[in-house]
Amino acid sequence: MNAEIIAIGTELTLGTTVDTNSAWLAGQLATIGVAVSRVSLVGDDLPALTAMIGEAWARAELVICTGGLGPTADDLTREAVAAATERPLEFHPDLFEQIAARFRSFGRTMSESNRQQAYVPTGALAIPNARGTAPVFIVSEPERALMVLPGVPSEMKFLAETELLPFLRNERGLKSILLVRSVYLSGTSEAEAGEAIADLMQAPYPTVGISAKAAQYEVRISALGEDRQQVEADLAAVVAEVTRRLGRYILNKAGLVAHVVHHLREQNQTLALYEGFREAPVYAALRRVPGGLQSVRGVTIHPLDEPVDAEAAESLARAAAAEVRNDWRADYGLAVIPAQVGADGYTDICLVLTDRHGEQSLCRRVDMASSEAFGFIGNGALEIVRRSLETLQRQE
Repeated sequence: MNAEIIAIGTELTLGTTVDTNSAWLAGQLATIGVAVSRVSLVGDDLPALTAMIGEAWARAELVICTGGLGPTADDLTREAVAAATERPLEFHPDLFEQIAARFRSFGRTMSESNRQQAYVPTGALAIPNARGTAPVFIVSEPERALMVLPGVPSEMKFLAETELLPFLRNERGLKSILLVRSVYLSGTSEAEAGEAIADLMQAPYPTVGISAKAAQYEVRISALGEDRQQVEADLAAVVAEVTRRLGRYILNKAGLVAHVVHHLREQNQTLALYEGFREAPVYAALRRVPGGLQSVRGVTIHPLDEPVDAEAAESLARAAAAEVRNDWRADYGLAVIPAQVGADGYTDICLVLTDRHGEQSLCRRVDMASSEAFGFIGNGALEIVRRSLETLQRQE
């Protein structure tokens, strides 16, 4: 079964509210083998909404709409679905009474405008909303179905779990299960990792994909079937092959920062930091992980008084890493020093790690206008620590 999700509301198209419903729904549908082929946002405009629902209704076996079920003049989903599916709205007295009873239970007086919430397209299956005042409905035909859910996330999730998923399992006979495993990487590139597993990514089953965020990479392996034991075996085989090919880059499931924190504690190593940014990207990354600062002896945060070029930044980073290691009597000293930002918004970030064996240095060019810039810098610095810790572990 292929599905489309339509998230409805001008607050979404203006960007004042983020559409989290669609991502959650797509994840839930995936667990029963329903692939979401398209997610759309549309404002509270009846012609546009009607056209979008009509197009999806013509293409997909399952259409899910969220939002636009309230009692106000801009809640247009019922009218749009009625027009798109050619099913005129009809009034349901029982739904109206249920809505009124819910208001009474709140000790509130129901407005006349709430009456419109008791209208659903002719022939649709009307479903009371135990978590809110807006009933939902399913338009069901032999080869396709359309379900309308509230936009309020708590109501949407409750009704998806108690009505939508059971409908798909029981009425549409969806018995498949989808299992997903992730392998997390650092110290490589998306291109390099992709080349190493290109044949696996091109195979039709299990499906393998890779994504990148702030110098970390996630290889996702997914398998769909009705025999759970077989699906798990298929997944395990591909995970083992990915691990064999990319083993030196693999992190634990919690990601790079937690991986480094774990190994610092396990190997009884300490770290001192010198941060050349007020934002202190390495310190900020470590403090977000439970126990992340336990192995940190000290932190110096000292932005440069004046801009410097890349060569000077590297020299300063070397001196700073040695300085904090000695001052805080740590096993490792880690310094992060930026060069002057160029006209294109990029700058060289110099990372230096020192220990009793010497130093490691790396300069990386970073787009400081990117929202991921500081995450990229923090992860890049901690990747050097990870490599050093793993070298130490092998030597022991």
